[in-house]
Amino acid sequence: MYIVLIQFRRSDEQVNYHKKAHLSFLKEQVEAGNFIISGNRTPNTGEVILSCLPDMETLYEILQEDPFYKNRIGQYEIIEFDPEIKCREITNFIEEREENP
Repeated sequence: MYIVLIQFRRSDEQVNYHKKAHLSFLKEQVEAGNFIISGNRTPNTGEVILSCLPDMETLYEILQEDPFYKNRIGQYEIIEFDPEIKCREITNFIEEREENP
């Protein structure tokens, strides 16, 4: 699994200009099963995405299609992790993804 941290590097005006397209991109990725959840950082200095993609290369290819990425709105940091301790719902979700990638 991956955590994607986006730190805004542009003005609020530029962020807001690309926000609608960015949210549409995120919604598509959640519906496709590539992202689990996303949201604003608190305070609103960027965003966080949780991804269940099988490898970093695929994640990177998908992130390159993000309007925020294309327009250099933020700096992206990708953290790979192995979810060792998790609730039952997440365990079921991961097992289902492994059985039906």
